[in-house]
Amino acid sequence: MSWGIRRNFINCMERLILTSFNMYSFMYKKDFKYFKEHYDESIEKMFAAVSDLYAQYWHDFFHFALFDKKKQSWRSAFKRTHKRYLQDLKVKTAKNVLELACGRGRFTYIIAKNTKGNVLGIDISKSQLSHTKRFKRKNLRFKHHDIMKVDELNEKFDAVIFLDAACYLPDKEKALQKISKVMNSGARLLILDWCKAERLNALQEELVLYPFMRYWAIPSLETRKNYEKYFKKSGFKILKIMDMNIKVKKDWEFGYENALKALKKLSVNDLPKFIWKRMKLGSEGLRLIKEQFPAAIYIKVGYDIGFLRYVYFLVEKE
Repeated sequence: MSWGIRRNFINCMERLILTSFNMYSFMYKKDFKYFKEHYDESIEKMFAAVSDLYAQYWHDFFHFALFDKKKQSWRSAFKRTHKRYLQDLKVKTAKNVLELACGRGRFTYIIAKNTKGNVLGIDISKSQLSHTKRFKRKNLRFKHHDIMKVDELNEKFDAVIFLDAACYLPDKEKALQKISKVMNSGARLLILDWCKAERLNALQEELVLYPFMRYWAIPSLETRKNYEKYFKKSGFKILKIMDMNIKVKKDWEFGYENALKALKKLSVNDLPKFIWKRMKLGSEGLRLIKEQFPAAIYIKVGYDIGFLRYVYFLVEKE
């Protein structure tokens, strides 16, 4: 084969690879656009399919525990983590507390047990909220409500907490502006969220972040710096921001190990039992469950390589 022919062949292969790259990028962005425009529907379906799966192979809490000691148990880590969050928010003296994306309600219940104030948990997922009926306290309420319409609650709060779910929102900046409207002056907001590392290039995002974002119906990931801008624009004073990646390594290890255990144990016939009975998802529900396993691999890679950052934001309404 002459050099000219070889050169033409190489050029064709390069164009083919570039075309393939652009095609996959377009497909991902098309999905993200859909998640942004139909996020309420996407999240409702997602958790109707996977809530019970995660409860069985992860925990009733969908958020992570912060590990301060090498040999700390998961139960002990959660207890210390929750104690820290309650103290940072000054929940004990708060008259009204709001948990955003409260999920199955267990942490909302813990909040209610640690304050004399009124506690409200809201979530957009009816399947998640169906599990909150177990928790009964006079100062505790749960409500089906969209965070993007949180300003329509017509209530004011002294403390607001939002764990591991802001990444699902279609517009983080707009959400923070609305959250600010339901907070009293001096009220505290604590957010733990998954952010993307600063200055990632397009290839890094597509190969590592885009796949799990698609599997989890996440329309976009923000950087830490973008969140800082949004807080300031929304009338918040930043009290503390910390990268918590080093403190959640054991969570990833536990989650990955349990995903492998589930793979060894489960069959296709087992999957329908996880789907919320009040939502008929059929084959779509099975697909959503199956996608959680490759998602676990991509997320672990994102964490191990440092592209995903677990960030703690504590701010105060001015």
